[in-house]
Amino acid sequence: MVTQYARQYQQTQIMTASSVQIVVLLYDAAIQSIELARVGIESNNINDKGRFLGRAISIVGELNSVLDFERGGEIAVSLRRLYEYILPELIAANARNSTAHLDGPLRCLKTLREGWREVAVRQQPAVGAAR
Repeated sequence: MVTQYARQYQQTQIMTASSVQIVVLLYDAAIQSIELARVGIESNNINDKGRFLGRAISIVGELNSVLDFERGGEIAVSLRRLYEYILPELIAANARNSTAHLDGPLRCLKTLREGWREVAVRQQPAVGAAR
């Protein structure tokens, strides 16, 4: 099992640093949008709630739609499962005007962001050495 994860990690490193950085930025934007949607729900600002949840749903939906199962293997399958958990929770938060549905997706996205940030940091020296 460890060998499989090591192989998957190496596959992730194949991506260019700019692609990884874009993924990190997308996670940052989704997280920020969810946090702003929470403020909208708490302050009963329906426009902000809808706008920011819509933005988060769009970002997670896009991340889900571009998963590469051939190159990503089990990582892509795991990400699909997480996104399929996150999207209905965000929709429920919007429909029910409930911040409770934001907690799980926020935790997942923050964890994913940290993982991708680590990949980006590890790739930077390799990109610099290639120049």
